[in-house]
Amino acid sequence: MKYYWGQKMNISTSNLAKEIEGKLYGPDMDLKGNFTFLNTASMNDIVIRHWINDKGIQIAYEKGVSCLITQDAKDNSIQTAQELGLPLIVTHHIEYATAYALKHSVKAYAPDAFKMAVTGTNGKSTTTHLLFTIFSDLNYNTYTNTDAESEGNTLIDPRVSYELAEYYKSNGEIEVISLEVSEVQGWDDKLMENHSYQMIDALATDVSVITNASFDHMNLVESFDELLYEIEGAARALNNQNKETLLVLNYDDENIRKMNNVVLENPNVTVMYFGNYDNEKLLDISYKENEGIFSGNTLYIEYGDLPFTSLHFIQDIMAAIAVCEYKGLDKDKVINSLKGYKPLARRFIKLRDNPVIIDDFAHNPSGIQLTIENGAKLGEKLFVVDAIRGSRGDDINCEIAEALANTLKDKDDYTLLLTCSRDVVNHLNTVTDNELKVFTETLDAKGIEYTVLDTLEEALIKSYELAAEEDVILLLGAQGMDPASGILAKNNII
Repeated sequence: MKYYWGQKMNISTSNLAKEIEGKLYGPDMDLKGNFTFLNTASMNDIVIRHWINDKGIQIAYEKGVSCLITQDAKDNSIQTAQELGLPLIVTHHIEYATAYALKHSVKAYAPDAFKMAVTGTNGKSTTTHLLFTIFSDLNYNTYTNTDAESEGNTLIDPRVSYELAEYYKSNGEIEVISLEVSEVQGWDDKLMENHSYQMIDALATDVSVITNASFDHMNLVESFDELLYEIEGAARALNNQNKETLLVLNYDDENIRKMNNVVLENPNVTVMYFGNYDNEKLLDISYKENEGIFSGNTLYIEYGDLPFTSLHFIQDIMAAIAVCEYKGLDKDKVINSLKGYKPLARRFIKLRDNPVIIDDFAHNPSGIQLTIENGAKLGEKLFVVDAIRGSRGDDINCEIAEALANTLKDKDDYTLLLTCSRDVVNHLNTVTDNELKVFTETLDAKGIEYTVLDTLEEALIKSYELAAEEDVILLLGAQGMDPASGILAKNNII
């Protein structure tokens, strides 16, 4: 059955509660409307919110919401909902509700779409955005959830479900979905188990791309093996699809390469590999240095036509080309799209020449290493400004510090500036005393010299004042480095 804007969902509140392992408080009634946030809700919509209190219940009632789903019903919210006759479902797993919402919205607004999901530690945002750009340039009506901050790649809230409905309302039926999926997700340091599996299964994807696996989110998982299992969910989800599907794997990452075993017995799944060119082991898509990217043994795009030539970004291009080849897209049109591609913000973006200033969302060990190795080639002396990851735990900060140390130890001339970014971060990203201690003690043990600066602004200004015109400054980090370009502009540096 094909749904249209606001059409009845053919499910009752009691059955919805069963589907998401929740408990219904209030009346059993048929539902219609869209899954959404409380602040965007309209008449008959279903609101998913991680927590709710009495005031939120009252707001939902006044908006005419048909049902509200939460994981944490605070204060007297259950009693208030019952008194108002507003169906309230309380579940221990808010991700079950968000996954259900995603599945419903895809059926409603993109029933015939070609659906792609990208996950992995690094490169998923760029790969997702590359695919979105290519399909859009080839005139497909394409939706993506990725952006510079990658805030919509989770099942924590119903953002994708809401955006699918809004996109359909403005643009009509969706032909292609390019979805970025967080490989690991959680709440308050508690792992949201099987996140990538649940999100990709709800999408009913035609393609799963797994970029790589390296240490990240170690405050949520107990081991690297558990991290790999979570990433592998992108492959496991394909076994639920009773149709032809594609699994794209990074051959150069041994852990990712082995994930083909998950679908080995599934005749509906095609596996394609990308990686470095090897005459003895010809991959589906491969890169030969200074020549370009090959499809099999045929040159697909020349080196000079690549939108960027940093090796970690070339991997993202290869992954995207694998999907294009599988889909049978016009090669010349794909190449033209790649030639004109404009990357997401903070993806190895050059902010200035003389000195070169590169801004990159390097927020985990492998990302740090790759960005320094590629960035160091762009100037004489190397300056690294790294924003410590606040409120992310000791383990990930220890791993990042080790990556910095191991990458910088062989550099002849470098300056490392660390910042807690206390002038720009909120309480969710504040560097704790112990995180700073772990970071600096790890560098000390490796013999790495550094300077710690409290605010991002002073770290940026100091690096600029120290650097000569022929040098390079690398700005690394996640939320703590996000405002850097604005601060540099304010100080007339860019």
